[in-house]
Amino acid sequence: MNDSDNILDGLLHEAAPLLRGLCSNALIGVYVIQDDQFVFVNSRLANLFGYTQLELCSGMGPQQLTAPDDRFVVREEIDRRLSGVSQSSHYAFRGIRKDGTQLDAEVFGVSTSFGGRAAIIGMLLDVSERNAAERAVKDQLQFITRLIDTIPNPVFYKDEAGRYIGCNIAFEQFIGKQREQLVGLSVFDMSPPDLAERYHAADQKLFDVGGTQVYEAQVEYADGVRRDVMFYKATFDKADGSLGGLVGLILDISERKRMEQAIWREANYDALTGLPNLRLLRDRLAEELERARRKGGVLALLFIDLDRFKEVNDTLGHHVGDQLLIQAAERINAVVRSSDTVSRQGGDEFVVILPDISDVQSAGMVAGKIIRLLGLPFLLGSNQVYVSASIGIALYPDDSTQQETLVSFADQAMYAAKAGGRNCFSYFTPSLQEEAQRRQGVANRLRQGLAGNQFEAWFQPIVEVASGRIIKAEALLRWQHPELGIIMPGDFIAVAEEIGIIGDIGNLVFQQTLDMLEQWPEGQASVNISPRQFISGDCRHWPQELQERKLPASCLAVEITEGMLLDERPLVVNTLLGFHQAGVEVSIDDFGTGYSAMSYLKKFNIDYLKIDRSFVQGLASDNTDRAIAEAIIAMAHKLGMRVIAEGVETEAQLGLLREAGCDYVQGYLLARPMPRQAFLAFLQQYPANSGR
Repeated sequence: MNDSDNILDGLLHEAAPLLRGLCSNALIGVYVIQDDQFVFVNSRLANLFGYTQLELCSGMGPQQLTAPDDRFVVREEIDRRLSGVSQSSHYAFRGIRKDGTQLDAEVFGVSTSFGGRAAIIGMLLDVSERNAAERAVKDQLQFITRLIDTIPNPVFYKDEAGRYIGCNIAFEQFIGKQREQLVGLSVFDMSPPDLAERYHAADQKLFDVGGTQVYEAQVEYADGVRRDVMFYKATFDKADGSLGGLVGLILDISERKRMEQAIWREANYDALTGLPNLRLLRDRLAEELERARRKGGVLALLFIDLDRFKEVNDTLGHHVGDQLLIQAAERINAVVRSSDTVSRQGGDEFVVILPDISDVQSAGMVAGKIIRLLGLPFLLGSNQVYVSASIGIALYPDDSTQQETLVSFADQAMYAAKAGGRNCFSYFTPSLQEEAQRRQGVANRLRQGLAGNQFEAWFQPIVEVASGRIIKAEALLRWQHPELGIIMPGDFIAVAEEIGIIGDIGNLVFQQTLDMLEQWPEGQASVNISPRQFISGDCRHWPQELQERKLPASCLAVEITEGMLLDERPLVVNTLLGFHQAGVEVSIDDFGTGYSAMSYLKKFNIDYLKIDRSFVQGLASDNTDRAIAEAIIAMAHKLGMRVIAEGVETEAQLGLLREAGCDYVQGYLLARPMPRQAFLAFLQQYPANSGR
């Protein structure tokens, strides 16, 4: 032994206690194996497995501390070290404690020799907590993955370079690739260049600013169908705080967009004809007016109303009327340019916007073409129907520069065309506005008059021809204006209907008539009913009110026009039948001047026909008028109805009516309409009634 060996032995001898202490007190398990048995274990290893150091070093080996399933692995590792095949090893196994519980162990071993025999010096770590934590993280990640896979919307992840790093099942179906195929690809690998560039730019913008990003786009699914989608994206960071990439979610909004489009169309287009409705017309008109202002152009607005359309609805049914409207819309569209707007306003009214017309006459030419085309026969199923059109024209900027005013002027011009004989067009003129203003003034005064009790029912006697007695009277409305004096119904009834107060006025006349009848219970008074009162139901309560006032139903008769018989709406029909069932009699006013639908006279059990004054006035001088009056009387009597002739002004007229068998007469020859008290006094003085 040389000097160097002596020095090394001395150092090792002195260091032995130190090394023994380190091994014994180490925080990890330390062991020495020789002949497949422990020849040394430190206290840490003994404590980990629940044994004493003496127990482990008394013939026990690693196999006895290994779970059965891992013993083969441990046996193989030990044999490799002891046989010298491998000098070092690093492996993991599941250990089994003295009490039978298990732990996760990790071993670092080195081959050596003692006393000429092979040995292994090893260190053992208890990694149970670490493995448990790793398993928890792994389980959590697997749970999150499964959870994201249950999301029905496509979800994807990209790294900071825009490459896919993961996705859910829905995204696989959306893109047509498995996630293993997807990882590492970018949008340039899967989308057309234009779309790929757009998606990439959106990603880069998100990476630059961070946070979240939401936008709509059209994408092509794996099935080749393009759909509207909403992208929701957000960036995420790595553990060190640097940019990790982004996560995205795709929401298919195709159905929502379809519904929004359907709702928008329903709100802006007429369901029957498919034309723009009033709402969209206003938007279009506002745009065209603004364009005309900028360019200094001329714009025309045409207001179209179909003449006699109600007759088609009433006689052939609403389904036929609907078909007529559809065809009328098609004909109007065929006349105008693609830049023009045709709109249906409801009912049988249409509006046309003609922007950028060259001159005023151009609007008239278009209106003339529409009138001619709408005047051609409509073939509706087995029916051939004829209608015409009345058109009003208002011009920008000549008539007005304001949208609402322009529409109003076109409407006024349309009514002027109707008044001019229909089947024609009329331009707006200042005189039409003057008439509209007059009507507005009447409307204002009507409201004031109703509030100020200015309306009064007057009564005109109706004489029975056979007896000469006054047994009936007609209630006639008079407006006693404090400044304008007495105003006749013909000057305001139409306006009262337009502004919706005809029901209030009608009920006032009814109440005043009942007041009169309470003083003349043996007589009968007839009250005129406006079509609007039937439609609104304002008069349905009248029979009930007669009962409340203890008046017989026979003391009241209601007068309606022939046109009301053709209105088959349930409210109208039920109201008429209700009057009849209650015992209230019904008169047809101005018979012979309207529709003269004979079948309806029988259907509604009409009690009286009133011959219009236009026939009565010509009785003595016109053989045709006389023949018509005689025919009406004969027909009415055959149907069990009585006849009242109104407008009798001469003895000759009265004599001819008596000869024809007319039942009742009224007119200036007998008496003019008069206020209630004057009428009641007149009854007392009238010879046939007073008994003189």
